[in-house]
Amino acid sequence: MNSERSIQRVESARGNSQELCLELERARAALAEAEAELAGEQAAVNAFRMHCRLKLDDLVDRLLQLRSEKEALLVKLEFLRQGANPASLDDDDPLAEEIWFEETAEEEGVLLPTETPGDKAAEKRLFRELARRFHPDLAASAFERSYRTTIMSAINNAYAVGDTEALYDLAGELSPTEAANLAEISDIDVRQIRQSINKMRRLESKAKRQLAVLRQENSARLWRRAQILDEQDEDGWSKIRRDLELAISNRQVEISELSDQVKVLNQIEQEE
Repeated sequence: MNSERSIQRVESARGNSQELCLELERARAALAEAEAELAGEQAAVNAFRMHCRLKLDDLVDRLLQLRSEKEALLVKLEFLRQGANPASLDDDDPLAEEIWFEETAEEEGVLLPTETPGDKAAEKRLFRELARRFHPDLAASAFERSYRTTIMSAINNAYAVGDTEALYDLAGELSPTEAANLAEISDIDVRQIRQSINKMRRLESKAKRQLAVLRQENSARLWRRAQILDEQDEDGWSKIRRDLELAISNRQVEISELSDQVKVLNQIEQEE
C-alpha cells in the first residue's frame, strides 16, 4: 500500500514537473516574440528618425523658432495687459512659466519628430503604478513588508535619478503575493523552474511596456502615419512636409497678429 502511494507521488511529481517545463517553454517563446517585435519596431523608427533629420530638419527648426517667437510675444502681451514693464521680464517669473506651459501644451496641428525617445509623463505614470503595487504600508505580513520595502526603495532610487530602464525592470518584479507563494515551495527543482518562468514573464512584460511607450513617441507615430500614406499610394514624406509648411504659415500669421497687438498696447502705454 505504501509502495503504491510512493509510486503515485513520484508520478504526480513527474507530471507536475513536465507541465512546468512546458509552461517554461511557452513563456520563453512568448518572450522571444515580444522582444523580436520590439527590436523590429525600434530599428524601423530609428531609421525613420534618421531620415527625418535629412528631409524635415529645416522645417522643424523653423517651426520651433516660430514657437519661441510666439511664446515671447505672448508673455510680453500679458505683461502689457497687466500694466507691467516687458523689459523687466525674467525667465523665472511665474507668469512667464505659466504662459510657457500653456503654449507648449497646445497642439501644433502636426507631429514634430523627436531626436530621441523620451516621455516624462509615461515615466511618472509608471512610478505611480509601481508605488501602488509595492508600497510597504499595504503589507499583510512581515515577509511582505520586507519585500515591499526592498522593491519600493529601488523604485524611489530609480525614479530619483531618472533611470527609466530600471523602472521597467522593477515593473516586472513579482507581486508580494507571488513572492510569498514562491518562498513557500519546498521542492528546489520546482522552485527553480517556477523562478525561470517568472523571469521570462517579467522580461516579456518589460518588452511590451517598452513597445507601448515607443508607439506613443512622436517619431514612431509619424513613421506609422507615413506607412499608412504609402499604403494609400500617397507620398508620405511629401504630405508630412506640406503639413509642416502649413503649420509654419499659420504660426507666422499668429506672430504677425500678436506683434500688432503688442505695438498697439505699447502705443497706448506711451500716450498715457
